[in-house]
Amino acid sequence: MIANHNLLPVDAIDQLPFTSAEFDMRLASCRKAMNERGIDYLVLSSPENIYYLSGFITKGYYVFQALVVTHTSDPFLVVRRYEQVNVERLSYYRDATVWQDTDVPAEVLARAMSDLGALGKTVGVDANSMFLTVSAYETLRGALPGTNFVNASTILEKCRAIKSSQEIAYIRRAAEALTAGFKAAHEAARPGRTENDVAAAFHYAAISAGSEYMGSAPYIASGPRTALPHATWAGRGIEKGDLVIVEGSGNWKRYSAALMRTWSIGKPSDSVRRAADASEAALDAALAAIRPGVTSGEVDAACRGTVARAGLAHAFLNRTGYSVGVGICPGWGEGWVMDLKDGDPRVLHPGMVFHIVPVLFPEPNISVGFSATVLVTETGAEIISDYPREMEC
Repeated sequence: MIANHNLLPVDAIDQLPFTSAEFDMRLASCRKAMNERGIDYLVLSSPENIYYLSGFITKGYYVFQALVVTHTSDPFLVVRRYEQVNVERLSYYRDATVWQDTDVPAEVLARAMSDLGALGKTVGVDANSMFLTVSAYETLRGALPGTNFVNASTILEKCRAIKSSQEIAYIRRAAEALTAGFKAAHEAARPGRTENDVAAAFHYAAISAGSEYMGSAPYIASGPRTALPHATWAGRGIEKGDLVIVEGSGNWKRYSAALMRTWSIGKPSDSVRRAADASEAALDAALAAIRPGVTSGEVDAACRGTVARAGLAHAFLNRTGYSVGVGICPGWGEGWVMDLKDGDPRVLHPGMVFHIVPVLFPEPNISVGFSATVLVTETGAEIISDYPREMEC
């Protein structure tokens, strides 16, 4: 099937998420990082990095695509022929090398790079990206003999970690839709309803409030299923005495805000209440620790130490938090950009945004957690995503 370029008027859908000045600044920062590492050509394959530099977005990223960055000419995309119209209407950079369904995409990329003079030069690739397969990488290397390939997976890390004012505005907008989703999910979490009812309520309300498709399905579980990390709804009926745990995100212009809450259908047990108190206290400790100049590890220590003092160190299995920003399936987080974990020496700066998630597993069939998406400000932390923490329904 050939893309129909006359399907819609261009001005109806041609709306870039950022100004030309912001895209130009991002490219300049990327090229500076390339120059510092001696990289002549950069091949980006993760949809998040491609979107960040170009604004190009498609749900068709499950097939091969790449953005090629040089020092001397505009970046260009390598995409399936079917997606070309998306480049022309949705990307800041409109040039594309296309591959047909009968082609080997990495060979098409290699020919384009050879034409640019990449043979024998240093080429950086998204080596940690799940979207650069071993097969595609080996094909690219084989087609460009004598070329030095290096792992450039962190090339945009510093750029993406600190959000611009427009990015922060998008995250705030995502949080508004997220709050609407949580309110509806909370109201649906009642005896006689099902996990599916909670999921349906969350989706309908969040999307009605403006959310685009989320970076991940929300995690919704009840009863003993709450002990399953990343569990999605499975039709289980909600009963008196159950816990219901919901973790979800809202999305606006592909930017995410996330939140977790735990609700008790009736009065929670002493064990659950103790874990809930510890999770809330740990969240508050992390919020109090966040400010410019502190390290990731120091924030984690404040959060983790609070849980340990409550006698629940064994129940805290994960990192304290992770960066959020561009959220494209399968996840809403940017943990590879920056996270908050034990011993991490990286320093926090104003404009960073994190999802703080002290979720605890105090017993074999229970998890309890409260979270927040927070912005690092000049003086501390500002909560962006919030919803009342009251447990009992």
